[in-house]
Amino acid sequence: MIIYIHGFGSHGNGSKAKQFREYFKSIDENFIAPSLSYVPELAIATLKELIASYHGEVYLIGSSLGGFYATYLSQLPEVKKVVLINPATKPMQTLSRALGDAPNFYDRSTFSWTQKYLDMLKQYEYSFRERAWEVENFFVLLQKGDETLNYKDAEGKYKGAKLVVEEGGNHSFEGVQRYFEEIRSFFEVGDHFKHTTKVKGVGFELDELAKRTGNLYYDDLALFVEELAKKIDSDAKADKERGRVKLAKDLENAASFLEKSSKEIMKAWDKCKIPTLQWMLENGFNKHDSKAEVLEEQIAKEFANRSRWDNVSMSDEKTRHKLANYDDDFTQEMIGVFEQKAQAYIEYLKTYLRVIASDDFYPEDVPNEKEFIEQKCKEFGFEEGFQSYYKR
Repeated sequence: MIIYIHGFGSHGNGSKAKQFREYFKSIDENFIAPSLSYVPELAIATLKELIASYHGEVYLIGSSLGGFYATYLSQLPEVKKVVLINPATKPMQTLSRALGDAPNFYDRSTFSWTQKYLDMLKQYEYSFRERAWEVENFFVLLQKGDETLNYKDAEGKYKGAKLVVEEGGNHSFEGVQRYFEEIRSFFEVGDHFKHTTKVKGVGFELDELAKRTGNLYYDDLALFVEELAKKIDSDAKADKERGRVKLAKDLENAASFLEKSSKEIMKAWDKCKIPTLQWMLENGFNKHDSKAEVLEEQIAKEFANRSRWDNVSMSDEKTRHKLANYDDDFTQEMIGVFEQKAQAYIEYLKTYLRVIASDDFYPEDVPNEKEFIEQKCKEFGFEEGFQSYYKR
């Protein structure tokens, strides 16, 4: 995640924020530029919460006062690298000039900037004295033509960082887009750096990630492994096109093994699917359309139980197809009655399901089973068959 921190009186939809947003969107990187309160404590609290909510590596871009904030936040373990654009190093002094009615550049209104807020800034001043090596994680862009801040202050504070000092320019830093690719390279994000030590957006260590992935329902786990196989197979094709034949072959083999693993996991799901879904249904859980899957199994069992052909699973398609080839009139009649009874029972179960799935469930809303099915048999025109063959 890349977070842009705007300057004093600015907002998350300023010109630089827009440029960065469009750029990082174009390379499919997570980016956010929040509009922060002018009250320092609130701004820092918002940024800390935002950083903590993202389970993964965070990169900061700070402009002006946002650079001051970004330097302070660089101490957080989630923050890996920081880019500063004409950063403020002594805002307690430079922003004293704004005491009184300060401009809000979003809507040209004003807000009251007081000594109380200046004093708040003191607690966020950060020095690299004790952890001098951290400055190497900074990339600082300065322009000598900055009309608001003296570039030499930042040049001295961030000595040892990756530093660019340009002639001319202004406080906004003219032509910042010229450095977008260099910033991407510094952050090590984008397509050129797709292989990482952790899954982007997930802060867990790999062993913990494996455990949590393994806790997926087996059909979902099978789908995950199948998608992983597709991804590795895609990488294999890309490497093959680049002439990396041996690497491509190894990746193809890995993808093939994963695909087979996916099928084996799905076999495991087939063995435990109905008991699992039944348990979920009984305990108020829902997995996709679990009620429909359980209902399907219930219908099949009921078909077999309610048919006079107790020794034959009439819900078995092969058996029914086999019986359908007999010329015996009674057999044909039985099959017809069974299918009609099945349709009637399906109607009953559908109604039952609709009632119990509703928010307002009243047992009396469920129709009496035999009466309901008999009514349906009448509607379908085979009341006589129902009377003759339905088990009462």
